[in-house]
Formats: sequence, structure tokens, C-alpha cells
Amino acid sequence: MAVLTAVDGESIPSNPVREGQTLADRFEEPHVVLHVMPQDVFEEFRGSTGSGGAPFASAASYGDGDGAVGGGRGGEYTVEDAERHARGVARDVVEGTFDDAADRNVVIQGRVGDPVAEILAEADRRDARYLVIGGRKRTPVGKALFGSTTQSILLDADQPVLTVMSEG
Repeated sequence: MAVLTAVDGESIPSNPVREGQTLADRFEEPHVVLHVMPQDVFEEFRGSTGSGGAPFASAASYGDGDGAVGGGRGGEYTVEDAERHARGVARDVVEGTFDDAADRNVVIQGRVGDPVAEILAEADRRDARYLVIGGRKRTPVGKALFGSTTQSILLDADQPVLTVMSEG
């Protein structure tokens, strides 16, 4: 078993990561922090590097130190590259949340695909005791127009879900 915290990389430090660690410590379980690179982002990166174009900077902090997203084998951007970059986002969130991140029992994971499906699949693979996610306050119109990853996870998860609302 484990406590799984899903992060989007937009909030550092991360209240969901803090709460996930609290649960993991309380239940003496590993804390898995997961970031999922959406499939459309992966395809955009793959298209820009696979065509012989130069790597480009990403606003979502995918990259190698300087923000450049480079291709793996022969300049092609692979799923393995994307998962490595997704792990980097999760690692950045953990390290930005805890000064002693290296001393904590945290497993960093990165996946590529539909965020809801990948988060739920990882929770099942890990037999997660709890799933911790962040949430944002949105208007009913915003929810109807854009959907909600948080809402989908709340409705579809087999595990108890702790939603930590962002401030503001």
C-alpha cells in the first residue's frame, strides 16, 4: 500500500504533497508523488523535436535544467523522455515543498497520457490507501465548459480521496 499524491506542477510548495506526507507518515506507508504529462503536451513536444526542429522551452517546466526539452534517441522525443520530464516536475514539487526532501520516504513517478486515467491506474497499481489531489475553486460555468480533473477523480476513484483546496 501507499499514499498517492498527484501534482500538476503549478503550485510550489504544494499543500497536497504536505498532506500526503502527513498521511503516509501516520500510516507508515510510502508516499508516491505523481505528475502526468498530458498526451497532447507529449504530442506537441514530439512533433517539435521529431521533425528535426530544435528543442524548445516549456512553460510547464518540462526540461533539463535550463528548460530545454530535448529528444532522446536521434533527436526523437520518446515516451521515456516524457516520463523522465514528468518525474522531474514531481521531484521539483517535492523538493520545493520540503527542505529535507532527500530524507523522506517519497517515491517520484512520472507518466504520460490522460491525467485522470493515469492517476487512477497508478492508484490501483500501488493499492493506494489514499489518493491526495489539489483542487481549485471554479464557477459552475467554468466547470461545465472545461470539465474538472479533480471532479472526475472524486467520482471514479476506488480509494478514499483527500482534496486539498488551493488558497485564494
